Amino acid sequence: MGLTATILGSAQDGGLPQVGAGHPNDDAARSGAIQSRTASSVAVASDGATLLLDASVDLRAQLAATGIIPSGIALTHAHMGHYAGLLHLGREAWAADRLPVWCTPSMAGYLERNAPWSRLVSERHIVPQRIEPGEAFRWEGEEVRLIGVPHRQEHSDTVAISVGGVLYLPDIDSWEEWPEAEATVAGHAVALLDATFWSAAELPHRDLSAIRHPLVPDTLDRFGPLAAERRIVLTHLNHTNPLCDPGAPEHAVVAAAGVEVASDGMPLLQ
Repeated sequence: MGLTATILGSAQDGGLPQVGAGHPNDDAARSGAIQSRTASSVAVASDGATLLLDASVDLRAQLAATGIIPSGIALTHAHMGHYAGLLHLGREAWAADRLPVWCTPSMAGYLERNAPWSRLVSERHIVPQRIEPGEAFRWEGEEVRLIGVPHRQEHSDTVAISVGGVLYLPDIDSWEEWPEAEATVAGHAVALLDATFWSAAELPHRDLSAIRHPLVPDTLDRFGPLAAERRIVLTHLNHTNPLCDPGAPEHAVVAAAGVEVASDGMPLLQ
């Protein structure tokens, strides 16, 4: 059996609908007019073993929907939606036993120093495995590489994850600050890229310079020329992003660039 990869969640950390939010996308998701989305995560499977790329805040629902029991987890960074699912691995829940969690040294240190995550470590439910950005580890015969990217470092640095020809990059500040962007995307058969916001006008009451992400039209301009020879998939959609609604006209712009919009359950490698 070869490597498979499936998107578990395709939303920004707060999911869709987002708690307390009254955006039309949230209302449509609550009514069932459009599909709900869980927080960004990917499952990579090989010979019965499954590696999760991020332990999303929606981990319980994602694993219930798929029947997956992870044999390891690789984390991108310490923003809440990407690691909060680790709470389901402690004694109050599944009580994992020495589950390896591959992450950067700063991410490992954050888990080890701060409760409740430190209890997961001290009770050996999880075992952080320190991997420097730019380095790789072996999992089920596959090389898994952590690739450093520029993103807010409130608690840890941030990486993209490369495994089996799939690049998982849910969060980055800007493409301009990452000189290796085009070469890295071009080196993968499938690239999942940060598509948090379509427009800077989506959150009129917030300063987007404090929560920086590249805008989708800029991402299409930069990577659309690479889409003819690889799958480029937009993920980590904020609840305000018009791409959450499959009927939105912005989808035609994405399709014209040869790019796809992620959805929960979408297969990447089969």
